[in-house]
Amino acid sequence: MKHLTLDDIKIPKPNFDVLKKPKGQVVTDWLIEWVKHSLEFGIADFGDFIPTKEELAEFLNVSSATMQNSIREVKDLGYFCSKQSIGTSINDFYSKDLNKDELYHGTITECKIKKIVIDEGIKLNTAVPSIAELSKKTDISQNTIRFALVHLAQKGYLEKVHIKGNKYCWIYKKEFELTKEEIHNGIENEDFTLTHQLVEKIQNYIEKTYKQGEKILPNLAFSAMFDVSIKTVNDAMKVLNAKKVIFSRRGRYGTIYLGNKNKKTDYTSSERRKLNSTQSYSYSWQKALGHLKKYITENYETGDKIAPIRELATILNVSPNTIRRALADLFRGGYLVSKRGKTGGIFIIELPEPEGDSYRWLALNPDAVKFNNN
Repeated sequence: MKHLTLDDIKIPKPNFDVLKKPKGQVVTDWLIEWVKHSLEFGIADFGDFIPTKEELAEFLNVSSATMQNSIREVKDLGYFCSKQSIGTSINDFYSKDLNKDELYHGTITECKIKKIVIDEGIKLNTAVPSIAELSKKTDISQNTIRFALVHLAQKGYLEKVHIKGNKYCWIYKKEFELTKEEIHNGIENEDFTLTHQLVEKIQNYIEKTYKQGEKILPNLAFSAMFDVSIKTVNDAMKVLNAKKVIFSRRGRYGTIYLGNKNKKTDYTSSERRKLNSTQSYSYSWQKALGHLKKYITENYETGDKIAPIRELATILNVSPNTIRRALADLFRGGYLVSKRGKTGGIFIIELPEPEGDSYRWLALNPDAVKFNNN
């Protein structure tokens, strides 16, 4: 198992001007071709990690968003496997065994698409409903629908037909069948759905990470953490609110952890107003520092360039000024260095040690801590 670099890419870059396809689809096709070529010629092996999305985006001269969407699509097709805080590796796509711990939602979506086509009596060699229509009928994001359609096309059930410009449709080519297992797991069993899987994962993360009354990460951060759409996270948060695991508040107040079932969670309106206003739940820069250390150690390695200040502020749900003050502490400790210029940014010299107790800083006076700059 190794980390592949851009030097390990031995196939030509795609010519976007010649290929009459959406850029995202071209990148997806190119990634699959590159993986197959690398495996065939012994350049890569199953389990090897690919370059970062930023490196690949710069290499192909596309946006990070385009590259991220293509990597997710290739992952849904079974070629990649994402590992939290480590990276994206090449999956053994010849194996039919799925990682049961992953939030693999392609199978669920495919089952629902199959059911719509069968129930509506759509005939072979005619178009299935559009991505937007399928999204509305299944209450699943359009991106997830598109990935599922691509996967079904790979299996020969559908054919993607270009119409004009960036428009295309999906033609029903091979008759769908729904097995008893697919019907049970993909349609009937509510506990199998992506949202309910995500509810369990978010709840476990919150209970292990936060204390009762603390403000948790924003939904956008959970979307990135578990590699799912923001809509799926929003749906999961609604369930957790109904279960009274969390209490979501509007605007800058954010969402707080109400505690486990053994503690009082059925707050009155008066108590909820106090939760909104009390300073005990506010994010001071010291709290942000503890969570920033944890975020860096879980998502980056030594030498990596970290996200910009405003992006970190969004992820941790604090102001940019709070992040700047927390970063200043890490600069003084010799963990980070700032570089200027086009390729500049904030880089990691040494990973900070995450504190066992996130709030051990309460017993310290940060101004009294002296760092060794030698």
